[in-house]
Amino acid sequence: MMTPLFKPIHRAAILLGIVLILPIAAGATDLLQPLGRADRPVGSATAPVTVIEYSSPTCSHCATYRNETAPKIEEEFVESGQIRILFRPLVRNNVDLVIFMLAETQPQPKPVLDRFYARQDEIANSGNLEQTLREIAASVGIDRDAFNAAVADQSVLNNLKTLTNQAQNDFKVEGTPTFFINGKKITGAPSLEAMRREIAAALERK
Repeated sequence: MMTPLFKPIHRAAILLGIVLILPIAAGATDLLQPLGRADRPVGSATAPVTVIEYSSPTCSHCATYRNETAPKIEEEFVESGQIRILFRPLVRNNVDLVIFMLAETQPQPKPVLDRFYARQDEIANSGNLEQTLREIAASVGIDRDAFNAAVADQSVLNNLKTLTNQAQNDFKVEGTPTFFINGKKITGAPSLEAMRREIAAALERK
């Protein structure tokens, strides 16, 4: 679901030198063949159920799922070898793009994303968006020079846009969060109980 966040996005994009005009990529339509960015699976490669999650750090529903539900799902189902999770960025706006670029250029992207999801309210209510993004980045060890280098990395930008275009054009991802559980599409942020039911049903079908 779109949320009315980040009114000064365009200004921030100009300040950070972000260029969003890119060609739409065409290519594979297999859910397990992402374009632009290789998956980083969480869980066993032999898990019977694959959960693909398209998410945006400026989506309040995504933040709720990431902060509250995802850790419990990982504890219950990933650690036991029942599912593997493929988290995929979906760029909805320039703030998403900056955050994902910061994460993608770090050796360990997940802690960076976790921090931005955890502090989403600060971003949404910021009076100085660039400063807030820089402060959050600094809290995970990304200094000013590293920040500037990350948001200037054209190859990372291209890859994120290619991945997003594939999701929207080939897989018909219309909003965030969107999940595919062994191919079954689920839109919106499911509760913990709802996610448990969907995973259990997928396990039964195996």
